[in-house]
Amino acid sequence: MLHWFVLFVSMQVMSNHIEHNEYGGFSVYELGVYPRSSVLAGQTRKSFVDMFDTLEQAQAAYPRADVGGDVAVNTFDHLRDDVDDLEAYEQDCLRYELY
Repeated sequence: MLHWFVLFVSMQVMSNHIEHNEYGGFSVYELGVYPRSSVLAGQTRKSFVDMFDTLEQAQAAYPRADVGGDVAVNTFDHLRDDVDDLEAYEQDCLRYELY
């Protein structure tokens, strides 16, 4: 049982990235993995965390963050084409959710 817990925790490693944003400042994003219940399950999840006026401010607040963008390229190729009832399909996915 402990072995599965360690494996589960190790798969949930997230990292922060600082990127120059379209507003002239710097945004901090957290990169992780979409949970099993998501249509993007197992793919990279990029979530906005914070925004700063300067790179120095962002680095001071998130000293372990990598500087530079990381593009999350996600696909829907894994989805079945024969799902008529999407709500039922989502409920089935949630039923087997581990998180």
